[in-house]
Amino acid sequence: MSKKINLGVEKDHIESLTRANGITALTELLWNSLDADSTLVEVEYSKNKLGSIEEITIKDDGVGIDYQKAQRVFGALGGSDKKSSNISPGGRYYHGKEGKGRYKALALGDLVTFTSIYKDGEKFKTFNIVLDRNHLSYSDLGDVKPLPKGEHKTGFKVLIQNINDENSSYALNSKNRKEIEQKFASYWINYPDFTISFNGNKLEFESLIKNTDSTDLLIEDGELSYRFVLKVIEWSFDIPKKTYLCNTKGVPFKEINLGIRSTIPISIFIQSIYIEKLHRENRIDIQDLDSMIQDAYNEAKKFARSYVRDRLHHYSGEFIRNLKSKGLYPYKDNAEGVVEHSKRQVFDIVALQVNEYLPDFENQDDKTKKFTLSLIKEALEKDSSSLRKILAEVIELPEEKRDELVEILEDTSLSGIIDTMTEIKNRLRFLNGLEELIYNSELNKNVLERKHLHKIIVNETWLFGDEYAYGVDDVTLKNVLQAYIKNLGRDDFEEVVNQEPNDDLQIIPDVCLWKQFPQGSPGHKTNLVIELKKPRVDAGVNELGQIKLYASRVSKDRRFPKEKTKWKFLLVTKDVKADIEYELEQIDRKYGHVTSTDLVDVHVLTWGHIINEARTRYEYIQEKLNINLMDNNKNLDYLRTKYNEYLPEDLTVSLSSN
Repeated sequence: MSKKINLGVEKDHIESLTRANGITALTELLWNSLDADSTLVEVEYSKNKLGSIEEITIKDDGVGIDYQKAQRVFGALGGSDKKSSNISPGGRYYHGKEGKGRYKALALGDLVTFTSIYKDGEKFKTFNIVLDRNHLSYSDLGDVKPLPKGEHKTGFKVLIQNINDENSSYALNSKNRKEIEQKFASYWINYPDFTISFNGNKLEFESLIKNTDSTDLLIEDGELSYRFVLKVIEWSFDIPKKTYLCNTKGVPFKEINLGIRSTIPISIFIQSIYIEKLHRENRIDIQDLDSMIQDAYNEAKKFARSYVRDRLHHYSGEFIRNLKSKGLYPYKDNAEGVVEHSKRQVFDIVALQVNEYLPDFENQDDKTKKFTLSLIKEALEKDSSSLRKILAEVIELPEEKRDELVEILEDTSLSGIIDTMTEIKNRLRFLNGLEELIYNSELNKNVLERKHLHKIIVNETWLFGDEYAYGVDDVTLKNVLQAYIKNLGRDDFEEVVNQEPNDDLQIIPDVCLWKQFPQGSPGHKTNLVIELKKPRVDAGVNELGQIKLYASRVSKDRRFPKEKTKWKFLLVTKDVKADIEYELEQIDRKYGHVTSTDLVDVHVLTWGHIINEARTRYEYIQEKLNINLMDNNKNLDYLRTKYNEYLPEDLTVSLSSN
């Protein structure tokens, strides 16, 4: 016999959970199927002669839910097993966690029957659960029944009857299908092994995603740093523009306004373990009060504006080629340098928008067009306010389009480009040149790697983070480090690297670099200590133990007051042994950050990781500024020119001859 499961909460509270629009209710049921590792989810519905929907069925091939678990899940609000784990048995990140999504099915119809087929040992079993809007305080749990021998598959079915026609028609209308596709797009990028169909018509993802781009950033929360991935998806159709707050795998927990003006149909996905943390703590709905989410949201808007700007420039290509063929393009000579390229990129975007949104522009004679384009060029040489004035008073572009253009372009400061271009370009050249020196077998045989490299790296500490771009050597710091060097298994310090010559790489011991950086408050300092191991030494248990002990002893030295000092120790090796890999992957911090206290941070990283991390911080700027760094010889020449005194003679000769 079936039995009633009393929920033990007020009816009004349960009633509130059943309120949702049709698409929200349907997507909750689809998420439940995906959380159960389904690869096929089929939505089927039928209509009567009057065109009204009679019933809806959602079937999946997931793992189902067993009888004992169903009693817990349907027996209490918030009883979902997803609270104890955020990953499904198949390795997918869960969307839900509270077990409340099933009640939203009542927004589609007043009577909902859930049927589970699950595997118990070698047997397949099934049972039903019924939710009835007329009896919200309890659910009916049917008896579990074994299925006869034969071919069976696990899965879950939701049958919705006594249909709410308004909500169901909205959810199942094919015109609204793309809104559903948008909600699952980022998830599909990470888990493309599922299909959702509506009466046999599959949801499309790949063909509807026109283009994507992403970047990432770190945001600090006290002593912790959280990584946020910012992803923009451009669609091949118009869509309500939204920003989604997601976990690291793109599962959205919250949707908010896009936050920028954009004529291009885009969605923004902000992904982070921090968002997962807010979701699990039931704080995702107060994202407006969370400073870290607001910082990530603001950075996402900047990134999206940059994306829109680049794509508009891409789309302007044919129009600009036509202007050039008619002699109407106001720039005559070829662009030289980053600034000139940037000026023209911005001009091309504005000119294209004027052509598309000013009805009479296409019909103007060439002389008038040329004058209009010249005005735009002159305005761009000044600032965005000048451009706004020209667009409003002379060209008479609609206000909404003016505001959108100025917002898109406001982050493009030509003076800022000039100020940062040289430093960014040189850092990228340095990274490429350093990578060649370390990993090019034809070059590194001429280099005594750590012996020569450490002399260079001590002047390029931004490699380890932009906060370490500028620092000083400190005699007291040197003396403290030297006093405890025995903890690293040696009794020298940096003396060996001052000896000339050092012809045999194999006898060079570990090298220690150190610098000191202000923390922002008077007297507060961060000490960065970098331990470079010999090329033949990979980081293992012994090396990790040494750097931890070294960090512990050094940080306790009374010559640096604890309340004003932060220590960062970084062990750099060619590779990492498998027996310490698990220590490098901490859930609450970046890869390689093995120890974190109020006083000390200990990191273990490979050269490849450091170079790639540093390059990632600058490559998106390289792309935006059109910096061409493809020529390895020029990158090596830059390194040779800047650090010629620290490279052996045979290497400088080989570089100059390339």
